[in-house]
Amino acid sequence: MSIATFQQIGKDLPSSMVLVQQGETTIIPQAGEIVARLMPPPVGVAKIAPADAPVRRPDFAARRRAIFGKQILPSGTAQALVNEDRGA
Repeated sequence: MSIATFQQIGKDLPSSMVLVQQGETTIIPQAGEIVARLMPPPVGVAKIAPADAPVRRPDFAARRRAIFGKQILPSGTAQALVNEDRGA
């Protein structure tokens, strides 16, 4: 087990990562207390699982059409709604 400050980790992260890959835990103290540990993953956890599906963003244009149809809103409507929500 080794001890390194945030400054040492920041200046030479690759060296700390080599120690972790070799199985060593590095403790990072601040003001005399342990605030972080760099340690190897548990046995059998070698890779991060890929995301199952890409992130789907909401279709805001479809929502607007569903609510307002083809109606064209007057200029400033969005700002008026934001101001109303904020209590302005």
